[in-house]
Amino acid sequence: MENEIYWLWLQGAYGYAKPVKKLISSFGDAKGVYNASASELRDVRILPKVIDMLKNEDIEKYYDTFDFCRQHKIHIITPDSEFYPKRLLEIENFPLALYVRGDYRCMNAENALGVIGSRTPSKYGEEATQTIVSQLCRNDVLIVSGGALGIDSIAHRTAVECGGKTVLVMGCGHGTGYLPENSALRKSVAEHGALITEYPPYFNVTPGTFPQRNRIISGMTGGVVIAEAAKFSGTFSTARHAIKQGRELFVLPGDIKSGNYEGSNQLITEGAKPVFSAKDILPWAKINTNIVLKTGNPFPDIDLEASSYKKRGRKKSSDTEKTQEIIIKEDENIQKNKKIKPETISKNAEIVYNIMSDGKCDSDSIIRESGLEVRKVLSALTELEMNGIILKLSADTYRLNQ
Repeated sequence: MENEIYWLWLQGAYGYAKPVKKLISSFGDAKGVYNASASELRDVRILPKVIDMLKNEDIEKYYDTFDFCRQHKIHIITPDSEFYPKRLLEIENFPLALYVRGDYRCMNAENALGVIGSRTPSKYGEEATQTIVSQLCRNDVLIVSGGALGIDSIAHRTAVECGGKTVLVMGCGHGTGYLPENSALRKSVAEHGALITEYPPYFNVTPGTFPQRNRIISGMTGGVVIAEAAKFSGTFSTARHAIKQGRELFVLPGDIKSGNYEGSNQLITEGAKPVFSAKDILPWAKINTNIVLKTGNPFPDIDLEASSYKKRGRKKSSDTEKTQEIIIKEDENIQKNKKIKPETISKNAEIVYNIMSDGKCDSDSIIRESGLEVRKVLSALTELEMNGIILKLSADTYRLNQ
């Protein structure tokens, strides 16, 4: 516990996505930075404003964060942990702490590959992503993405369906409730891989958190597949991170008349490897068939209102034990009631459910009849499928799970 507290302190004092190699190499680890005097910090040319931030940050409040994470089964993985993704340590601005729900062991998989793309993909982009990701998963490749709508969600969902491992890197803290339509997907990823973030619980989204998040997606992988990207999209920024970090960049070529592929096609002209199937990627992956990754533990998103985290006082050990006992019972209840009733799902999912009440239905018919945007229908179908309410029969056909 002691070392983790120092890393949390350094992260809180110094900030996120900042160059840290000089600071760590000068003093060995976060505890070394904490114990360094102001003069020692000046001797290695740490800026005066940074020294002030370090010396004025109270370490005591990070015990609350540690206690909360322990109670809610959020693993804190720091750079000195054997489970910290070793590739991340190669980048200049590696995260000082990762908050992980699920199987933290899988983050260090040798064959980790990022798969990202448009939030509003074409049908071609969707199908190509499903095909490539399914082929990669069957060859023991860990799929890493950002959990956004569109290509990211398709990559995670396909990995889960194929029995593979997947890591979802968030741009906010656990428990913020961001993108509620993907809540079911996040729960499923926690069962088949890991949800990770460098931000502490309840850290809200800001304009900078997602660009910062993108460096982790590329940084913890050996390469990134761009399934579909406009020129000035978040996907394009992740590609730039990958290039800067020296990662392999694979790009699915697309329609030269489509804005959704303007960024993708430009990256190919700049030297990215065009990819048409997993066969174009697997030689790079150097598959190790002896890799065995254990399954993580499922648990729901944190309930913001029900949590006691807003009351920031330190707890006595007896209180902590009681809280842990309650959470264990809650997890048992979740397992007993895993299938969610239609009354408890989102409004869009309820609309889709009602359309499907007669049984089998295809996505095009649902889109026409519901009047919802395509992305909202796809999100609703994902939610219903992840909750066990419907079954996917083919690429675009579903039926109620009765």
